Amino acid sequence: MMTRARQVTAAALAAAALAALVLLSEVTWRSSDPDAAELRLSWRIPAPSYRQCRPPTEAELSGVLPHMRPSEVCTDTAIPFRLTIRLNGDTLRSEPVSRPGSRARTITVYRSFAVSPGSYVLDVVLLPELPPDPAPDFEDFLQELAMTLNARVSAGPGDVILVSSDEDGRLTAVGSATGRQ
Repeated sequence: MMTRARQVTAAALAAAALAALVLLSEVTWRSSDPDAAELRLSWRIPAPSYRQCRPPTEAELSGVLPHMRPSEVCTDTAIPFRLTIRLNGDTLRSEPVSRPGSRARTITVYRSFAVSPGSYVLDVVLLPELPPDPAPDFEDFLQELAMTLNARVSAGPGDVILVSSDEDGRLTAVGSATGRQ
């Protein structure tokens, strides 16, 4: 059982932690370069996979009790993606987007770049990568997963251009949200 002194100490520590959290939440973030703008990409999408099913072979069914025999054997293949970001035709980054684990249910993209203030043509492409020997219907399936954005954006000193996915799963740019006060 807690003594009265321990209860008072625990309550005081909880109140102090809460007060510190409130005070720290009021601190304004300042960029290391106040004259620069920021391009930020941030979104999360469900991690798609491709399922192929086939009837089981006799070897796979041998030794399996009749009531436990599967009607089909399926394999799920995780689909890898490549992210390419271009500003005015210059590639800022082109890299594979990896899942945090083999059974991850989402693909998360978070990238941040310092850019000079100005107007830009922004191209963001998130494309699924084809396996070496794709099935005939696999290429059509992959084209449905592609996410692209081609937009004119502008930013002033301290502004943030945010690229995110909208409720329909399309990429959109929200610009000129200032980060300074």
